Amino acid sequence: MTDATNEADAELALRAAELVTRWVSADNPLTDDRRWELVALQHPGSGHTEMWAWDDVLAWERALATVLATDDGGPESRERMAGARATAVAAMRDMLLRGIPAGELVNQLWRGGEGPDPREQLRHFVATHA
Repeated sequence: MTDATNEADAELALRAAELVTRWVSADNPLTDDRRWELVALQHPGSGHTEMWAWDDVLAWERALATVLATDDGGPESRERMAGARATAVAAMRDMLLRGIPAGELVNQLWRGGEGPDPREQLRHFVATHA
């Protein structure tokens, strides 16, 4: 893995994480379809690890929504919301970054190297939702 590839992966995961974090609100939970999209980006094609990815997505969403629910519109609240969103973006970025080698490993072990490219799946996700 080159530094340029690592940088490009991090930038791509960051863009996706920023998009996803905007989906979360205190009033409306993510739909199951959206949650499954996030699970698929973390562990593409790996059924036995989906439950851990699902738990991670739910915990991530719950943590952010809980803080967002405390927003009273004041200056301290705005600062707290910005901090919570920044933390959520970083956490989702890290989850998505872990999905790249996970997807590559699944492709090597179970698909003879012919499975979907996890980077391409992440690029498609960003393009679709931007």
